[in-house]
Amino acid sequence: MIGTGWLARGAAPPIDETKTFLRLYSESRRGASHLRERLGPDVVVLVPGLFTERYPFYLTRARRLLKRRGIEVRIPPIDTDQTARRNAGIIRRTIQEIAKEGRRSLVVGHSKGPIDVHAALELDPDLALHVRALLSLQAPFAGTPLATDAAASSAWRWLVSLVVGGLFRGSPRAFFDLSYQARAEARLGVSDPRRQLVCARVDIALGKRRLDTEHFQGDLPGEAPIHGRRGQPGRPSAGLSA
Repeated sequence: MIGTGWLARGAAPPIDETKTFLRLYSESRRGASHLRERLGPDVVVLVPGLFTERYPFYLTRARRLLKRRGIEVRIPPIDTDQTARRNAGIIRRTIQEIAKEGRRSLVVGHSKGPIDVHAALELDPDLALHVRALLSLQAPFAGTPLATDAAASSAWRWLVSLVVGGLFRGSPRAFFDLSYQARAEARLGVSDPRRQLVCARVDIALGKRRLDTEHFQGDLPGEAPIHGRRGQPGRPSAGLSA
């Protein structure tokens, strides 16, 4: 049986980018952000997380701040109650539409969103040519204990099926596919050398803020890592080790 931390155990030490992050964040707060000029004509694609279509004002502030800086933002019309495979085709079409305009996509995903994006890249490896970067926020690449515990309980399986499949008219698999076992079996096909995954994570330890970035290339984060020049070992984040 696969448990917590299975993915982090094979991962490379993180690269501590706290100082860089705080400097860029401070500049942005002072109105000196360089994002618009560095982005050029490219588009920010926001991919929402699981069940978030029911969250009032979800990502509203982020969209407003980006648009205030003159950045075009698009959100693929995915069904957040559906599986990554189901949403992959919609994300693919969104990126392809932007590519037809001669532009690339800076994809920002939250929660299950990055997993949906990975499914799109696996569906169409050439899609990576039109993706400038993928920024993953709190994605459960290794799974989540919520889905793992629920999958092990017949009562919880029944309840999730009733709520998600009945009330939400969605797919219970969208939730259960986030269990440790399901994520391990998924074996995200990101071995294509044109695709590199960069995970940004925040560790809260001893009351200090820390931002680490991890660079991976391989079938899963943590396999065949691309090492950075700087870095210190750090505690795994909840999203990576879950």
